[in-house]
Amino acid sequence: MVKKKEFGIFFLLFMLALFFVYIYTDITKAKEDIFERIQNHQIEQISYILQNIEKDILETTEIVTVDDMFSMFKKEHVRAEYEHIISLMLTSNVKYVYILYKDEQSRFRFLLDASKTDKANFNQKFDVNSPEYDTVFTTKKPQVIQQSDIENLYLTYLYPIISNGNVIAIFNIDITTNIQKIILESIKPLETFFVVLIIFVLLLMVMTIMQIFHYFVTRKKIFTDQLTNTFNRNYLEETLPLLNLSNYSLAMLDLDKFKIINDTYGHKTGDYVLSQASKIFKESIRDSDILVRYGGEEFLLLINNRNKAKSALDTCERLRKNISKERFIYDDHEIRVSVSIGLHMYPYLEKNIQEAIKIADKMLYVAKKGGRDRVECYDEKESAEKLSSSGDISFVKEAIDEERVICHYQPIYDYKHSRVFKYEALVRIVTKEGLIVPPFAFLPQIKETNMHYKLTQRILLTVFETFKNNSKLVSINMNFSDLINSDIEETIIKNLQDNPHLASRVTFEILESDEINDIELFKQKINLIHSLKAKVSIDDFGSGYSNFKTIIDIEANFLKIDGSLVKNIDVSAKDFKVVKSIIHFAKQSNMQTIAEHVHSRDIYEKLLLLDIDFMQGYYISEPKETLVGEEELFQAL
Repeated sequence: MVKKKEFGIFFLLFMLALFFVYIYTDITKAKEDIFERIQNHQIEQISYILQNIEKDILETTEIVTVDDMFSMFKKEHVRAEYEHIISLMLTSNVKYVYILYKDEQSRFRFLLDASKTDKANFNQKFDVNSPEYDTVFTTKKPQVIQQSDIENLYLTYLYPIISNGNVIAIFNIDITTNIQKIILESIKPLETFFVVLIIFVLLLMVMTIMQIFHYFVTRKKIFTDQLTNTFNRNYLEETLPLLNLSNYSLAMLDLDKFKIINDTYGHKTGDYVLSQASKIFKESIRDSDILVRYGGEEFLLLINNRNKAKSALDTCERLRKNISKERFIYDDHEIRVSVSIGLHMYPYLEKNIQEAIKIADKMLYVAKKGGRDRVECYDEKESAEKLSSSGDISFVKEAIDEERVICHYQPIYDYKHSRVFKYEALVRIVTKEGLIVPPFAFLPQIKETNMHYKLTQRILLTVFETFKNNSKLVSINMNFSDLINSDIEETIIKNLQDNPHLASRVTFEILESDEINDIELFKQKINLIHSLKAKVSIDDFGSGYSNFKTIIDIEANFLKIDGSLVKNIDVSAKDFKVVKSIIHFAKQSNMQTIAEHVHSRDIYEKLLLLDIDFMQGYYISEPKETLVGEEELFQAL
């Protein structure tokens, strides 16, 4: 893991590499420009001379047709006179100058040849192998035939002699120019500059490699707390995005009454106790566990549960016992220390690691309030599974029969107007003992059973009853299997047709990750929802196959971006780009976007940069049994 500084340097090197490509291209263009300048200069001079010669030939001799010209130059003394005139154009650069015409069979023949060597005879056939010769006659414009190599430029310039709008003959001028010296002298400063840049970038690369090497060499120092020799919060922030929290339990450790030690024996004694206690902590855990000094006398422990979940509780108890039996001796003072521990068995079930830490911290508070030197464990999953494992369907059926199915409502925030836009209804079951059971404890077990459809109907009736007499908007989660269930469809139609005012405020959130086998049937059910004046939202977009065409075809009103993409956009450039692309797609498709799992201020501010429409998450408000107002938002700040 390379820090942002090193990434910045690599980015700079990359930009310099692009700059080198630009310089190389510029040098190539400079060479081409030199060729072009020389060519244009030569052609410009020659064109001026040829214009005068053409004018003299046509006006002085009153030539109109090619036959006139042939007759005139057939005369040897006339031919000699004009060959002498055009021979004045011969220089070290101009090797050949002659006039050609086309005979009746469209073959090119010589009229004049002012060449000093290899001189052609009058009316001698001239074999051409370039289409530009014919092009002069069709376009009536000069043509250039050019070939070039590294050292020399070879150029043939064809200039038309035009009478009465027709080309009757052409001047043929062959030019050769030694431009090697010119090019080398022109590009020498650029080449020197280019070499300097290469040396500069090589030096930067060496420096970057040295910095990266230094980073890895000093990494332990960067990520290690100097006093306790445990990891510090820098390490936690660096590694958290890479950790699979499903493999860990999370514990908060705090040395009991540590302030008294500092106040009584001094901070040096306190530091000694901390360093010795941390050694015991490390001896009590495995190499696969992660111990972090979280602040002061507080430590965070991530316990690897790959073998068995129970090992987390065993580890905490072992650690607690090892601390309590230890005697710390400093300056002839014997000090006894105990530790209180708050344990969260399944932190991955929370919206984010911060929420899991908060729960572990609350359990730590419970441990201290309960007498200290103890472990308090939070295991919502285990308690919920115990309640439902003996009979999953019967557990839900009993809850429905006894009217213990309720909804909590989480606000969806409209930050542009600083108001609650609407609420999402989230199902909960209240046990006979009054505990709140979250949906993951019972929904998977009853999926696609008749009990699931009955639960959905109960949720619909609960939400409709809650919102029918107010003006607030609400979203209800639905599976594809719910949509095609006739009883659920009847419930939706009856309640929304009877109350159009309610229908316009209801949004059905359809899981994008849900398996949809019959696309046409799916579209049909969505059209039914639209016909009732209710709205449609695609939920968890980005978690499944993401059939863009189907989503466009059903004309959803909202697109809710899956929380697995949103929760890391402050640390993952890849997720940030994906979310940005989804928002762009939604805007192009006339859908408003909702980001869920907004669990921190950093996520919130990143989403502001992306111009999301609405946000939802624990940073704004957790789900509650009542409809929270704007004044109750952002209580986690």
